[in-house]
Amino acid sequence: MTAYVVNPLFLFLGIWGAATFLYLGGVVAGAFPWPQPLTVAALLLNFGTFCLGYLTWSLFRDLPPRLTQRPSGCAVHAAPGPDMTCPPLTRDRLARALRIILLVGFAALAMELYRLTALAAHFNTSWSYLITHPSVLRLRLVMFTSATVFQASPTVMVLSLVNSIFSIGFILLGLFLYLDRTWWKYFYLCAFLFISLVVGLLHLSRYEVTANILYLVLAYCFLHAQESVKFQVSRMSLRGAQRRSNLRSSEERLLRLARNDMFHTSHFKLLIPLLAVIVLFLAIDLLLRKSAAYGQVNRLQGFAFHLYWYIASPLAAFNDFLTTFNGAYEWGQNTFFPIYKWLCRFGLAPQAEMSVYGEKVYLPYVANVYTYLRNFYADFGLLGVALAPYALGWLTAAVQSQARRYVHYLNLYIVLLMFILFSFYNFFPSSNQIYLQILFGFLFFRYEFNHSYDARS
Repeated sequence: MTAYVVNPLFLFLGIWGAATFLYLGGVVAGAFPWPQPLTVAALLLNFGTFCLGYLTWSLFRDLPPRLTQRPSGCAVHAAPGPDMTCPPLTRDRLARALRIILLVGFAALAMELYRLTALAAHFNTSWSYLITHPSVLRLRLVMFTSATVFQASPTVMVLSLVNSIFSIGFILLGLFLYLDRTWWKYFYLCAFLFISLVVGLLHLSRYEVTANILYLVLAYCFLHAQESVKFQVSRMSLRGAQRRSNLRSSEERLLRLARNDMFHTSHFKLLIPLLAVIVLFLAIDLLLRKSAAYGQVNRLQGFAFHLYWYIASPLAAFNDFLTTFNGAYEWGQNTFFPIYKWLCRFGLAPQAEMSVYGEKVYLPYVANVYTYLRNFYADFGLLGVALAPYALGWLTAAVQSQARRYVHYLNLYIVLLMFILFSFYNFFPSSNQIYLQILFGFLFFRYEFNHSYDARS
């Protein structure tokens, strides 16, 4: 099951299939207008080109060497030898990295508290007033972020640096949860969740906390899927050796221990971060009373409809965007927004009037996210809608094999999986923090996976 969770093709088809099903259910029920032909064409292109990009790399990788001009001894899928430039990943190295990143997380929390006091001073109020008035805090955050999006703030830059490293920590924590057999994993899990939840409440936002916890879950599922494959291969080798009667007793004992260790591993520890997400959603709903905005008979139905709206409304908003689009393409301003911001800061590009949190549209309830297809269409039209999903599918397939071997490639691979996972909602790599996370992964977390069964010791 975990292999499907971290497979890009299954993840893409599953998330977009669910979002499209819920959207069409709203269309049939009369909650949304019927989709325009252009919307249907964009969705079909999105499905088709992503699958084509993923399968293109997969098929090319498996072609015989004589067809791809590769030497016969260096097939892409061949098992490589040990990499001397990257030390093997062990439980102790993970624990040491988590201790350092935990300190970075506390630094990020301190910076967020400082930012809160700076925000209060900017609007001539006190931080205690903002904390006790969540709706005012949310409004002030939106106003301040929108007004300073093209300004180079040292505080924001430092926050991007520390938060990118802290997000890598959740990927390493997912690996640690699988490998560790002590109670230390629960200490690190609770500490990371505490910092993330406090920051989420300070922002009154669920997005970054949800992303961090999904990093953890995807990393855990990825390692479990890889260990399962390794075990199946070793079990087949065991059966072959038993037939030839040349299996040493130590090898047989090792495989039996690995089997017992793997299949008696409890995955219930993943319920802790998932429950944290639910608690955060409920807390922010109580603070901002979001479920009361949908006209439901009670708060429970309002909360359930609120979750439905988050999944189904982006496609409806995208349909509305295509209906009202004026045909003026922006040529990369949305797709490469982090680069565009820095060009504006250096005076190399004109600042554009744009909403950081998205233009609001009423369908009939408010929606301000349009799926990732809006960015591509607003920049390049249907050509962008066709090429961008193809490139995403091709890139995830290309990185997948390296992610099985290296932690820094796994960091990139999980970022791409998150891109896919949030593609039905918005454009995930829209901030500098995502690119810094990828960069720091390649600079500071260059480890090679050791898939032997004594790696947990």
